[in-house]
Amino acid sequence: MDQQRVNPIEVELKFRVGDPAIFHALSRPMTLGDFQLKPVGDGEHQHNTYYDTPDFRLRAQHYGLRVRTVGHHRIATLKGETQSRDGLHQRPEWEMPVESDDPQRWSSGDVRDRAFALAGGAPLQPVLTIETLRRLVYVWQGSRRVAEIALDEGVIYAGGREQMFYELEIELLPEGTREDLDTLGARLQAQFPLQPDNLSKLARGLTLLDEAVLDAEDAAKRLKGGGVISASTEQSLIRLLALTLLDRAIPDGAFLSVHRRLLGLAAACYDAALAAGVEVPERAARDMLLSAQIDVLDADQQALAAALPGMVRARVRPRRDPAFIRLSESDQKTALRLGAILRLAAALAEQGIRTLAVAHTNGAVALTLAPGTDDVLEPITARSDLWRDQIGPVTFAVVEHDALAPLPVEPRDPAFAVLKLTDGLQGGEPLTEGARRMLRRTFERLLARIDAVAKDEDPEDVHDARVATRRLRASLQVVEGIFDSDLVRKLRRGLRRVAQSLGVVRDYDVFLESVRAFRDQLPEERRSITEPLIAAIESVRASARERLLVDLESKRFGRFLRQCAAFLTTPGAGVVDQSETGAPTRVRDFAGSAILRRYEQWRAFDAVLDGASDEVRHMARIAGKRLRYTLEFFADALGPGVDQALDPLMELQELLGNLQDAAVARAHIRALGLSDDPGAQEYLAALDAAHDRLLAGFARLWAKVDSVTYRRRLFELIIRM
Repeated sequence: MDQQRVNPIEVELKFRVGDPAIFHALSRPMTLGDFQLKPVGDGEHQHNTYYDTPDFRLRAQHYGLRVRTVGHHRIATLKGETQSRDGLHQRPEWEMPVESDDPQRWSSGDVRDRAFALAGGAPLQPVLTIETLRRLVYVWQGSRRVAEIALDEGVIYAGGREQMFYELEIELLPEGTREDLDTLGARLQAQFPLQPDNLSKLARGLTLLDEAVLDAEDAAKRLKGGGVISASTEQSLIRLLALTLLDRAIPDGAFLSVHRRLLGLAAACYDAALAAGVEVPERAARDMLLSAQIDVLDADQQALAAALPGMVRARVRPRRDPAFIRLSESDQKTALRLGAILRLAAALAEQGIRTLAVAHTNGAVALTLAPGTDDVLEPITARSDLWRDQIGPVTFAVVEHDALAPLPVEPRDPAFAVLKLTDGLQGGEPLTEGARRMLRRTFERLLARIDAVAKDEDPEDVHDARVATRRLRASLQVVEGIFDSDLVRKLRRGLRRVAQSLGVVRDYDVFLESVRAFRDQLPEERRSITEPLIAAIESVRASARERLLVDLESKRFGRFLRQCAAFLTTPGAGVVDQSETGAPTRVRDFAGSAILRRYEQWRAFDAVLDGASDEVRHMARIAGKRLRYTLEFFADALGPGVDQALDPLMELQELLGNLQDAAVARAHIRALGLSDDPGAQEYLAALDAAHDRLLAGFARLWAKVDSVTYRRRLFELIIRM
């Protein structure tokens, strides 16, 4: 290829920037003496990979080989030995455009030929990477453009370590003179606190490599100890595939640079969840992405990343994902498109694809995959459904493994140091974000059931939605002390209206099911006696369902869902928790008292149960439900023995529920005006007989939960947590 650089000598001044605010000042036009500084554009993201042989032959000869990728364009640069003093750098430099990250595939030219000669036949491989955001400022003196100022901020990744940097470089342009460079540097130093820097970015990266002496196994222990798993610092195949698809198959400008980072984070977290073997990796990856605040990203950007793993599920249902529904319409469209890329990347990795090539033909993206055989094409094509819907046509072909260059190396994202993959609620983890994760999962079940209720395919969907609202309201009440109480009460009020509408429909479903079961027990010739009652129930149930759908589709409920989703997908939101120690309250520091308080509230009804009315027993049932929901909320932290506390409680709840269903049925018959209907009277007589049998077993079941043995089990669970 033709060489880009005519003059092989690069002359520049380099300064280390201690205060990033300097970048903000220089991002506006300004005058320094007779120099005019004019910023250019919004900046560009540069991905820089440095190469050397396994035994660092280029380094030994004071050379550095770099491939810089900006968008879809790559420039290979070979830098010679640098002469530096007081921040002034002079060195020979050669550049050429390349089409691959693999030096073996480059065309002949000064960069390739000189680098290969320096390598002496040894392979060239990536040794470190640098991610840079570069903003340019042109320097004019009259009509002459004398220099170019680069404002660089980024991260150097080498040997599993990383180092952030803020750097200002002044490169002399052909119309400028050495005097211009010296004068401009002096005036910038007089205006801003700049420190001359004699070290290049490559030199800093090599220093990090020299310091990387940690044993890999020890590092893995730190990442995966204590029941918490961090994203691996190793290269994630799904991440590499996803970013390669984004870089090569998507037109420039289709996404912002931050979207590339979000896709990479989502892919790496999904890969980590798969490797950990969690039950639902898509959900675990989302929770991992929301486990801590990520510097630089705002809450909506972090939620956008968290919405992507859900696109990998067998059926894409984004409206059931809290992270997705909190997004604006524009961000939802972006999430679907990025999710399409992640979905395809996951399918490629699942089928053993390790590299790919991209071509654009007739408006379609043509992917050549390796290694593979034709039998991988069908499952890959099936998982490209979202791509075709959101991005456009795509075709696939497979070739042998050695026919394509390897995927480019990607640097470790700094966010991996703070994101944690936790399977279930752990006793030793901070309560706030652990509780938010469990609330989010309950909210997710509510979203799924609401989606199903609209289709009216199964009466159990209404039941499950009602349970989800009750569970979420009870759980919010459990953690009210660690989150802002006004916010929690507002969310509980938002749930109340739809819970009431769901309750009406559910009561009619239970009533109708009970009457039909009674009818089916009658002789065939007598079953028609129940037809007026069944017809009346079906009619009022239909009206109640219409009102429910109005509530579910209302703007008010839509706003509530988005508000709730925003709270549950924003790490740190609404937190007021502060223990006396000054450290965050852990799950084990809170759960025991919360469980015992619920138990005491339930047990207090023991004093009023003799001869109690249906209403009092119903109130006792509600107190029992709150105890059950609290136990289930902390079940993972309590351990497998929690079933010994839940089983007798659920048995008691089942009996009390049947008693309440009978009481509700009597009230419905009165409201329907069918108290004198023969079928209704016969049905009520059957309820009375069942009511007496249920009451006969009530005392025994209550005593089991009220026993010393049961309380001992609760204490043992709490002590072991």
